[in-house]
Amino acid sequence: MNSRERVTAALGGHAVDRVPFAVWRHFYPDENEGAAKLAETTIAFTKRHRLDLIKYNPRAHYHAEPWGTRYRYGKDGRPALERYAVRKPEDWSRIRRKTLREPAFRELLYGMRLVREVLPDTPLVATIFTPLGVLERLAGRERVIADLRTRTDDVVAALDAVAETFAGLATACCEYADGIFLATTTWAGRDTLDDGEYRRFGTAYDLRVLAGARGAALNVLHVCGPGARVVELARYPVVAVSWNPRLPGNPDLAAFLGAVPSRGAIGGFSDEGFTARTTAVAKREARAGLAQTGGRRWLAAGGCTIPVDSRPDNIDAARDALVG
Repeated sequence: MNSRERVTAALGGHAVDRVPFAVWRHFYPDENEGAAKLAETTIAFTKRHRLDLIKYNPRAHYHAEPWGTRYRYGKDGRPALERYAVRKPEDWSRIRRKTLREPAFRELLYGMRLVREVLPDTPLVATIFTPLGVLERLAGRERVIADLRTRTDDVVAALDAVAETFAGLATACCEYADGIFLATTTWAGRDTLDDGEYRRFGTAYDLRVLAGARGAALNVLHVCGPGARVVELARYPVVAVSWNPRLPGNPDLAAFLGAVPSRGAIGGFSDEGFTARTTAVAKREARAGLAQTGGRRWLAAGGCTIPVDSRPDNIDAARDALVG
């Protein structure tokens, strides 16, 4: 089986030669050195670790750059916030729909095109934050929460603009990618918004972005953090759900597969599995995942972006231990 065949079969509940495996990480400072550099690094990482899925991982703040949020990269190569686009409540009115001509969007699309040309048989998904996640990059978490409750109409207008922008981007991404990787960041945590608020300000806009990728073969929902609405949001029109089963308040792999028979599961490895001084943790977690899933409807992966100091030997050991 090649990677595309393996991922398609596994997430569909069919037998595979081995459980598919993927990890993704940020590449500092490559992510800020142009599409060609990030594509080159992504391709090399995918080949080095024989990954079965590419989650194209641009700089996270690409989502907010078109509206004026700015980051700078320090001597350590990591981004640091310079200024938000929304610095006072009145600034929400400036958040209007953007086109695909924005440099950040053009860079994303070009980078994915380069990856697709080199690795046509490896499934590729485009990272897009949910509209609430984008708003956090525009204004900061505390302002978004406060203004949602005190200046609701202003923030809803911004959500509308962001949802329309990223629905259009999702459509464009699917010219090169097999689908989108829609990430809630921390907004789907039960300690952030109550159920009614998430239905109104989260789900309603998440689904509009996913509609832009309607018909794609491999749309994935990523639900971040502990105590997250993993099972509840699995009804979204996606093939699989990615989350961290090892965090408090989240279902493990077996519980998710039992509760959601129509979706594949992506995850299973802890950060420790990739950063520990030996490969023992990674191997143990691979065995645990196989025991919980029987090797069906599972793409083994980290619970989120893996640490930049992950050890290559541990990544390879996790993959190799999946051969039951």
